Amino acid sequence: MKKKIAIAGLGAAAQQMHLPAYAQLPDLEIVGGFDPAIQTAGLGFPLFSSLEEMLEKTHPDILTVAAPPSSHFDLAKLGLLAGCHIFCEKPFMETLEQAAEVIALSKQLKRWVVVNQQFRFMNIHNEAQRRIGSPEFGELLFLCAHQTFYTTPQTEAGWRGEDLRRTCKDFGIHVLDLCRFFFGENPTAISARMPKGCNPDGPDSLNLIQLEFSRDRVAHIILDRVCRGRHRYLDIRLDGSQTCIETHLGGNMEVALGIRGSTRRPYVHADLSMGGYARIYRGEKSKKIASDPFDVFAHATTRLLQSFLKALDSGGVPPCHGDDNRHTLALMLAAYESCERRCPIGMQYEPQAGRIPSER
Repeated sequence: MKKKIAIAGLGAAAQQMHLPAYAQLPDLEIVGGFDPAIQTAGLGFPLFSSLEEMLEKTHPDILTVAAPPSSHFDLAKLGLLAGCHIFCEKPFMETLEQAAEVIALSKQLKRWVVVNQQFRFMNIHNEAQRRIGSPEFGELLFLCAHQTFYTTPQTEAGWRGEDLRRTCKDFGIHVLDLCRFFFGENPTAISARMPKGCNPDGPDSLNLIQLEFSRDRVAHIILDRVCRGRHRYLDIRLDGSQTCIETHLGGNMEVALGIRGSTRRPYVHADLSMGGYARIYRGEKSKKIASDPFDVFAHATTRLLQSFLKALDSGGVPPCHGDDNRHTLALMLAAYESCERRCPIGMQYEPQAGRIPSER
């Protein structure tokens, strides 16, 4: 039987990720949408003047919350009280207190809240995580993540450009979640610097973040939106005890000829990866182990929703549920606290939340 889904918030996230993702799921029917800023018909489903009207008239099984983060708390509560499961865009909530209240309400009403941390479901990240702990890769010892993002008035439009907690809140939360995913546990401490240079009253355009994990393992994150150079959406290097995996998020089509400086041997390299790729390295030798399609964000959202729907049908636990994701939210908030206090922040977790399961 088809599940009915309604959407609160029809901005860029909904139109670029959610609607294309839902179109790939034959067991999902969009029954309505609500967004005070969008009154245009022609989306293929009815629009409503209020969330309450939409919930009352459509009775959806799932409510997608894709509106600005400041509205997540109220929208999620209304959806839960109407009997819906919630599929929420990141960041989950504005505060840990809001997250705790929504999670408690979802448990009381026996409904799930799932957060769209779709980066775990990209082929390149999923395959990299699958190989961690294998004889080929060994133990994950160090992670380095790097983004350079060329900002424009278009990229900073809407709530993103107005929020002084911009970069770590909107994008860094994905990288923090991937660190938990790759290491398979929660960090014990976080330290962050967010220097603002000549724009002291502006957003956190530069994030320098370090996470401490058990057994003296470390993740280092650079999110650079002050750079006026080329755009690199997200590059991650995973150093294992046996080999190294590098992932690159963003389209790539290249043919390269050259001579390696270390061996003075010529090489030829060709690659076509429309949405991103992952390669495993041992010295100069490498092979591609995964790639993603051009619509990588919608594709990953589809895979996450498939797992969510499967859990609803089977009575299982869906991935990226609110109880797990509040630890990613806690890390993002602690990054800002660390920057403000100029010191590392130790992280405390409930005992049952220590291990992060694979999302395969």
